[in-house]
Amino acid sequence: MARFALIGGKSNREVVSNKIEKHLVGLVPKDKPTILYCPYASLNDIDKSINKFYRLVKDIDCNIINMTFDNVDEFELLLKKADILYIGGGHCDELVKFFNEHKLTEVLAKHISSDIIFAGSSAGAMLYTVASMGDRHVYLDNFHYHNYKMVNCLGFLNITICPHYQNDDLVIYNDELRKYPYDAFGVEEDTMVVIEDNKYYVVKEDSNRSVYYFDKDKEYLMIPLYEGVCYEKDSSFRS
Repeated sequence: MARFALIGGKSNREVVSNKIEKHLVGLVPKDKPTILYCPYASLNDIDKSINKFYRLVKDIDCNIINMTFDNVDEFELLLKKADILYIGGGHCDELVKFFNEHKLTEVLAKHISSDIIFAGSSAGAMLYTVASMGDRHVYLDNFHYHNYKMVNCLGFLNITICPHYQNDDLVIYNDELRKYPYDAFGVEEDTMVVIEDNKYYVVKEDSNRSVYYFDKDKEYLMIPLYEGVCYEKDSSFRS
C-alpha cells in the first residue's frame, strides 16, 4: 500500500540535516534503495534543484535517478525502478501544469497504489493533495508577506496542507482550509508527516518545529502532533 511523505520544506541552514531523508530510506526493506528525484517545481533552474538534493543525501547509501527535461518521456519506466519518488520544492502551480501537460499525472495515477513511497518537499508535497497553500505570487510589504493563494493539485490524498507553516503570515490558512471538506495539515519546515491509508505520524529534524492536524469532523479543530506517536482516523485519507 502506498505511503505518502509530506515535508514542510527545508530551512536555510549552514549545516545540512537529513534526518527526514534517512528515515525515508530506512522505510525501504533493501540495502541501497533507489530514489527518483523530480525537480519540475523549479523549472527555471532544475540543475540547482538537483545539486541541492545531492548535497542533502550525500551521506545516505542510496541510488539516485534524476528526472530532467531530456528524460521526461521516460517517467513511467524510471518510476518502476524507484523505491521512493521525491519531488522537490519550488512553485506548485508550475509543477501541476507541467505534470498535466506532459501526462505525468496519468502515469502517477496508474502507480499511486504501488509500494513506492511518494515523497515531496513543499510544492512537491502539495502536489499529492486536493489543494494546498502556495506562495507563487507572494510579496513582502511592511514586514509581512501577502497574497498567499490556495493551489488546486492532483488530489491523490483527500487533504489540504500548508508547508512552511511556521511563517506567521500563513495564519490565513486556518481560514482557507475551512473552504474544503477535507482534513488538513500545517507542516512547518524541517518536519514531515507520513500518511498510509488512515494512519499518520510525524518526523522532526528540529524539535522546536511542529506539525498540526485540523480535524474536519471536529469543526477543523487544530491538534498538535508529536513525534513518536502513530495516529489513526476512522477512514482513509485516500478515496
